[in-house]
Amino acid sequence: MTAQTSQLRSDSRVPSIVLIILAMGVVEMLSGVTQGYLPPLLPALGPVIGIDDPGINGLFLISNVSFAVMTPIVSRLGDSYGYRLVLRWSTVAVSIGALAMAVAPSLITITIGIVLLTCVVGFIPLMMGILRTTSPAHTRNGVSVMIGVLMITVGFGGLIAGLVGAEDPQRGLWIAVPIAVLSLAATFVLPDAGTPTRQPLAVLPLATCSLGLIGFVVALAMGPEWGWFDVRTLGSGILGVALLTIWVWIDSRKTAKRRTFLDLSMLRIPQIRSITVSTFFFGFATISYFGTNGIFLHADPQEVGYGFGLSPFGVATVLALTSIASLLSSLVTVRMMSVIGENITMLVAGVILAAGFSTILFGHRSFVLYCLGFTLFNVSLGMYQAATRALSVEGVPIHQTSSAAGLNELALSVGIAVGAAMIRMISAASVTEAGKISEGGLWAIWVVLAVAALCAGIAGFSYRRPQYRVSATGTIGVTE
Repeated sequence: MTAQTSQLRSDSRVPSIVLIILAMGVVEMLSGVTQGYLPPLLPALGPVIGIDDPGINGLFLISNVSFAVMTPIVSRLGDSYGYRLVLRWSTVAVSIGALAMAVAPSLITITIGIVLLTCVVGFIPLMMGILRTTSPAHTRNGVSVMIGVLMITVGFGGLIAGLVGAEDPQRGLWIAVPIAVLSLAATFVLPDAGTPTRQPLAVLPLATCSLGLIGFVVALAMGPEWGWFDVRTLGSGILGVALLTIWVWIDSRKTAKRRTFLDLSMLRIPQIRSITVSTFFFGFATISYFGTNGIFLHADPQEVGYGFGLSPFGVATVLALTSIASLLSSLVTVRMMSVIGENITMLVAGVILAAGFSTILFGHRSFVLYCLGFTLFNVSLGMYQAATRALSVEGVPIHQTSSAAGLNELALSVGIAVGAAMIRMISAASVTEAGKISEGGLWAIWVVLAVAALCAGIAGFSYRRPQYRVSATGTIGVTE
């Protein structure tokens, strides 16, 4: 335990842990709202400001790429320059993006705003750094609260945006502005915890990682539209994989004087490795499915033979109500890990997710059974989001907390991108003459995602609680 940590805990100016966690929940509200309010608004906003459907898809592509690129950058900055400082400036960036889109919505401001909004990807890693430094015993509880807030605000943020923007979608863009101001104020409640390493970002691995992610994600996202063997798809994909390979080689080396962007030697720690793999498969099997879920619920059964013909508001209502299950499951996950063990909890999350897809597969002609399956989906979503984020930092030294959490977020982002690409491949291969996904294609999607869910649970089951050691100087280390 460092001297600074001991001093921090004894400093009467540090807020109580309850107040800290509440403030973190307020900050995470901004992340949830900004991730939930744009999907229902952009399609309606496009005709108003002159953006066609390809342009809307391009904006979502920019969002996906930015999330992947910003994840390691913001997390790494937290370890280098201070968790609270980087969190505050990240909140400022998100606030500027939300305000710019609301005040003067246009293709330019919305594009810039979407990029700035992706800074929310660093909120949880940075706040985990603050939590783990200030009160390690409360890290899991704090993470479960943050994930619960995230889940419920994503669901209801989209629902409120749909209601406010039903007649005027530009008005819906203002929803995030007061939340941004409130979240920025909440950062001033948080303590300035941790000792920044002051290590500057390593330029070469940063560039190879960022450009590699851009090439890889663009190839996965645009492959179905360009064609998987199109020169643009192959070029961006091959270049992206090559650059990522170079980055992995640079940041995995063990040399005395090496400077890393994101220390991939952390993956040598068994606990980090198992959680990273599990997170990848969970992202593959869950968040990538939200688009297909909306398509299915909206589909007219008289025309395509499946679906329930729900309006956009009806789809948003289903998402909002089932997000309550994510909130509740995230809050009980900490207790589950203590009672039945971390690895069993991860396995259960994977099994519940697979059961959800199985229920959807065999009961998709019944609205009640489909909603039951999607509720199981959300139960697993809240469980694994809380569990993987908490466990992703427990095998590393405190000064690497934000980077380790960022590595987990990166695995989630890549898993989502790969899962979305797989769904688009299946959809493109099973499209009907009417331009809709065939029922057989949906069956294939549900089976693939159920298998990915089981892979996630099995990978999580291999997790073993790290053994800590304390040196003669009082420094806490991890026995691999």
